[in-house]
Amino acid sequence: MFKRVGIISKTKVKNMADVIEPLIDYLNKNNVEVILGCQAASIFESKECIKREKLSLYVDLILVLGGDGTFIAATRAINKSERDIPILGINLGNMGFLTEVPLSDMYTTLDNIFIKKRYSIEERMMIDVDIYKNGQFLKKETVFNDVVINKGALARIIKIKAVAKIEEKEYIVAIYHADGLIISTPSGSTAYNMSAGGPIVYPSLDSFVCTPICPHTLSNRPLVIPENIELILSLEDKSEDVMLTLDGQIGYNIDDSYTVHISKSKRLIKILTSLNKNYFDILREKLGWEERKIRNVKC
Repeated sequence: MFKRVGIISKTKVKNMADVIEPLIDYLNKNNVEVILGCQAASIFESKECIKREKLSLYVDLILVLGGDGTFIAATRAINKSERDIPILGINLGNMGFLTEVPLSDMYTTLDNIFIKKRYSIEERMMIDVDIYKNGQFLKKETVFNDVVINKGALARIIKIKAVAKIEEKEYIVAIYHADGLIISTPSGSTAYNMSAGGPIVYPSLDSFVCTPICPHTLSNRPLVIPENIELILSLEDKSEDVMLTLDGQIGYNIDDSYTVHISKSKRLIKILTSLNKNYFDILREKLGWEERKIRNVKC
C-alpha cells in the first residue's frame, strides 16, 4: 500500500496552493505521509523539499500535478533513480493524454486508490537513445514519449537514413527526404506523432512508430516497428541547423557525423490507472469521439 506519496507539480500555475494544500490534508487524513518535490514546495515558504530526480527514492507513489510535459519530466526523473514506483497524473493542462485524471475527478480517483483500493497499474515501455559522433559513443538517454530529428527554421529538406538492425544484420528501411522524422513510443503516439499523421498505438503494446514529417515523397508513410528491432538514424548530407529532440525537452544540434541508435529500454514506467476509466474512454473524451446530436434547424 502507498504510505508515502511524493508530489511533483507544474511551476507556472495560478493558485497552485489552493490545489496542493487540501491535497496534503486529504492524504494526511488517510494516514499517508506527503513529501514535496521542490517545484511543489516552492509555493510554501517553510516547506522542505526533495529534488524530483531523488524523490522516488523516498516514496511509494508519485502524484504529478500539471500537463503531459510535467508528467514526461517526472518519468525521466523516476528512470534516473532506477527505482520502479507508480505514477499518477492529475491534469492541470489542456489535452492531457498522460495526465489522464482531470482535476475535477482527483478526489474521486484518490478515494478509489486509498479508501476503496480500486486501481490498476499499467507498465509502459520506454526507448533508449544512444548518440554517437564519428563512431564514438557520446551519451545515452532514456525517453518516454518520442525522439525527433527535424530541421531548423531556415534549413532545407533533410535526408535521414533509417536502418533496422535485426539479430546483428542491418537492413535499410528508407532514406527520408522530409522536414524531419519522429520515433514514438505507444504512449507518445498521441503527441507529435499523431499531429504528423502517425497512428495511435495502444499504450501497452511493445512497439514504436516511425513517422516522417512532411515527406517529400508522398509514399513515405508511418511505419510501426516491433520492439526487438534497433533503429539506426543518420543524416545523408551536410545539412546545418538540424536538431535531435528527446521528449520535447532535451535537444542536441547534430550533423552528418552523428548516428542515433534507438531501441527498447529495459526500464518500464508504471502508471496508476482508475478501474472506472479505460484507454478508449480517454480517447473519446480527449479527441471528441463522443456521439453528437445534430439539431434540425428550420430555415
